Amino acid sequence: MVHRTTSYILIHYLYLNMTKTMLRSLNDKEIKIKPLRNYEENQFWIIETESPLQAGITVFLDLQFDGSLTRAIVGFYKSSYVNSITNLTRYMVSSKFEPVSARRAFPCFDEPNIKANFTVHLVHKNEYIALSNMPDENTAPWSEDNSLMKTDFKVSVKMSTYLVCFIVCDFDHLENTTKHGVKVRTYATPDRVNQTKFALDIAVHTMELYQDLFGVPYPLPKQDMIGIPNFVSGAMEHWGLITYREVNMLYDPNEASSANLQRVAVVIAHEISHQWFGNIVTMDWWDDLWLNEGFASFIEYIGADSFRPSWDMMEQFTTEDALPVMTTDSKVSSHPIIVNVQNPNQINEVFDSISYSKGSSVIRMLESVMGRERFFEGVGKYLKGFEWSNAKTDDLWAKLGNVKPNLTVKAMMDTWTRQMGFPYINITITSTGSKTTVKAVQKRFLADINTIYDENESDYRYRWYVFLDYVTSDGHSGNVWMNREDEKTFDVPANLTNGWIKFNVNQTGFYRVLYPDNIWKSIANQLEMNPSIMRDVEKSGLINDAFNLARGGYLSYDLALGLTRFLNKERGHLPWESAYSVLSYITHMFELGGDYSNMRIYILRKVKPVMDAIGWQDTGNHLQKLMRSNIIELACRLGDQHCLRNATEKFRNWIEHGASVPPNLRSLVYNYGIQGSDSEEDWNFMWDKYTRETVPQEQIKLLYGLSRTRSVWLLRRYLEYAKDESKVKAQDFFNVITYISRNPIGRSLAWDWVRSNWEYLVQR
Repeated sequence: MVHRTTSYILIHYLYLNMTKTMLRSLNDKEIKIKPLRNYEENQFWIIETESPLQAGITVFLDLQFDGSLTRAIVGFYKSSYVNSITNLTRYMVSSKFEPVSARRAFPCFDEPNIKANFTVHLVHKNEYIALSNMPDENTAPWSEDNSLMKTDFKVSVKMSTYLVCFIVCDFDHLENTTKHGVKVRTYATPDRVNQTKFALDIAVHTMELYQDLFGVPYPLPKQDMIGIPNFVSGAMEHWGLITYREVNMLYDPNEASSANLQRVAVVIAHEISHQWFGNIVTMDWWDDLWLNEGFASFIEYIGADSFRPSWDMMEQFTTEDALPVMTTDSKVSSHPIIVNVQNPNQINEVFDSISYSKGSSVIRMLESVMGRERFFEGVGKYLKGFEWSNAKTDDLWAKLGNVKPNLTVKAMMDTWTRQMGFPYINITITSTGSKTTVKAVQKRFLADINTIYDENESDYRYRWYVFLDYVTSDGHSGNVWMNREDEKTFDVPANLTNGWIKFNVNQTGFYRVLYPDNIWKSIANQLEMNPSIMRDVEKSGLINDAFNLARGGYLSYDLALGLTRFLNKERGHLPWESAYSVLSYITHMFELGGDYSNMRIYILRKVKPVMDAIGWQDTGNHLQKLMRSNIIELACRLGDQHCLRNATEKFRNWIEHGASVPPNLRSLVYNYGIQGSDSEEDWNFMWDKYTRETVPQEQIKLLYGLSRTRSVWLLRRYLEYAKDESKVKAQDFFNVITYISRNPIGRSLAWDWVRSNWEYLVQR
């Protein structure tokens, strides 16, 4: 249907050979067109008619084309794997179209707001199976000798081109059914299919959970998930056929760590949520990518938390997403969540931590302010109101309504999504009698306090609507709003002369807090006496705030370090997760300075009592295992001899006697074992282990361990190995370069290699 009178039809294509282009009217009459041409920058095939096409008429566009399976692992591409049971190399084809690669496989209107129903037919060898978004309805011989088969799939639901998927492979699968009658299958290579049991369990759980939470049924009759041996992204939410990098879907309880297990759970919960946020309702254009990714990155925690409540996933959100992305967003090079994009290069660039992690963080903040029940009531209205179609950010805000009387969600959230950065709240207090007067001043937080910027470059002058909630040492709690005000003064019903006040309760707000010196000292003193006076998430946020404020020049390092005095008594994962992050940065900065020795001694005094208490046995609950890995890693990094001896002993027993290393300790044993070895035989042993390994998470641990050697010539060899796709998968190529660059000995080597191989990297 022609919606507006025009003489042009623009259709996307890339790396395709267009052999026939014909335009026909409804009565099958050919419509004359001018000579065809393309527009390379936006990847358009331009069809211009000799006479304008009138609005309201229906035309048919017939295109014939041919193309090749791509060398890159995007578009429609070929890859291979070695079956560890048969030792045979097997081939497969799969697709990955998001954001703008459907045009590599077939000419199309490759934009998210142009949806269609797709009919897919795949011809393949008879020993292979074919998969697509919809269930197959028929498979029949396509060649006389029956060596080729054609699989026909049911017509798809209405969807965007980037969600189309087709795969031909020889994989096996496990299967289950949700309580709503949806068939769920998990596919993997035949030698790894048993590693998909955990993925199947969480997929069924989250599909049931989300349908009940959103109040919108999952509309397809099946949900397939498949682990692809060579996949460019972490995962991709193709409707009805979710594709994963194997490390994010497969799980062997005897070989994978607690962190690996959590990663699989979170990624699957993320991709399943996309079946609603992204598939049922799709962003109108890529500038609203965050509607897809920010929501999924928030909902994944609800899904994983429901599946494993003991993991405290809603609190882990703070250390996994919110606090890390603050580092990115504190730079002047950041960008707003909603950003104007036009061409394919710009579109690819917005798939970053701002869209994902900051997007999810501000959604979490909004949900906390509104309350979960009212928030998801609005979300349900949004999903039902735009089902099968596209939406913009303002459409979501309209369905959510008001945050509070006289404040719309749009007014509040525009300050968080349409300007970059976030505030810090500078607190001053005056206590008299039974109350304390608090003055809160908001300013933009930047990684360097001396950074010069023009606040008028933002329509909101870098002011935000801030929900400022607090709790005091004597148990009082409350909240106030800063309505884009520079400052706010209010009273707290408590005398804080010898006490403390903590803002940003549960760390749900996306801001930092700068307290007066006496409050920092009071908090530090009371934590040192009794670390349990605060919840773990509060301690984690305080540590991260203090050290980032100090790093930026807002606070003295003496006060920040004072906040770590309690750590030798701390046994919680979240405080140590934050401490691990900030102390690792500090030790890295101090390594070349004269004060490194004193800093090292101080941190080890905090780490060693905890390491001695938790030990090297891979015991305890999920969070304790995560904490143990951080503690031991930090001790080894700081050169603790007991730690290094233990790591070396386990490494030698593994190499010389085949002794198993507990999964949660393998990374550090491999890393510090090979770091302390000058033996080529040890490196070759690890390389051989990598080439024969069938557990994806173990492969990654070995790849990283190989990069930690102190032998420059082995690192050079490793870089050359990485270029060879028969040795290192294409998906892991850039990981290897990154790993080597993290090795102090490999840093300059990696940089020189990148410069020398720049043309190769661009073409790759």
